[in-house]
Amino acid sequence: MRRLGGKPRRLVMAGALLLLAVVVVELRLFVFPPADTPSRADAVVILGGPGDRLGRGWDLARDDIAPVVVTFVPDPRLCEPLDVDPEEICLTPEPSTTRGEARMVAELARERDWDHLVVVTAASQAERARIRLERCFDGDLDLVTVREDGLAQQVFRVFYENGAMIKALAFQRDC
Repeated sequence: MRRLGGKPRRLVMAGALLLLAVVVVELRLFVFPPADTPSRADAVVILGGPGDRLGRGWDLARDDIAPVVVTFVPDPRLCEPLDVDPEEICLTPEPSTTRGEARMVAELARERDWDHLVVVTAASQAERARIRLERCFDGDLDLVTVREDGLAQQVFRVFYENGAMIKALAFQRDC
């Protein structure tokens, strides 16, 4: 077997290092993003999407993290307000995107004078959700993440989030 020498070898090494850097960034952004330790807040906000977000959000509310739970569903007919504590606010975002959810959360927070939210989302969406929410909401955010439903869903979400992150950073820079 012939060994690569000189310039081709450096190109292969540079390519391998670039690939390694991309993998590390992808893992950091979309698989193992930093999560916050939730503290007492005005509301637990459960963004729509995959993973057991509802279960995790309601567990936090039952642990007395917040007196209100805000859930997002794709269809208003899915909202069945519960007559229990904590209070539940069920919303359908318009548009049905993370950006739409961030706008609705910010508006609700202004109406209710909230300044601290615990947000539950999937690990793959966490960094983009933080960006979107921080553009619309001036208060404190604690992001709590859940895993997607299975490896196939997680792999799909990583690819999806690459495009969605580019869109959020390059083309939709406002709230």
